[in-house]
Amino acid sequence: MTGRDASALSGPSPSSLAWIQARLALERTLLAWVRTAASLIGFGFAIYQFFEALKVESIRRGFRPDASRILGVSLVGIGTLSLTLALVQYLLMIRYLGGEAALDAAGLARMPRFRPALIVAVTLTAVGIITFWAMLVRLPG
Repeated sequence: MTGRDASALSGPSPSSLAWIQARLALERTLLAWVRTAASLIGFGFAIYQFFEALKVESIRRGFRPDASRILGVSLVGIGTLSLTLALVQYLLMIRYLGGEAALDAAGLARMPRFRPALIVAVTLTAVGIITFWAMLVRLPG
């Protein structure tokens, strides 16, 4: 066996394992933010739609009749904003960890570059922005 074959059989170095652990922790953190933001956006939209469906003109108006709609819009906005901030933090940490140069140094240059967490986070951010805008436009002025 040559020196190159021996290193291929021994696996990655311990320093690259620490890098991989940090990278996977970063992915898990982004996915946790995605779950939280999806819940906030979903609950906000559900609250907004539920009280829109209950809107009946013959019922006496309450103290703050638009409070539930404002709560719904606020939850969607908070969910979207939190996911946007999580995406910025994720991208800054990827840059800090070295990005593609660190993959090469860790011996993972041939690793696929598919990042499903990033795709889902960007898609959910776009959905949140569109939902927030649509709900905001429908609020009575």
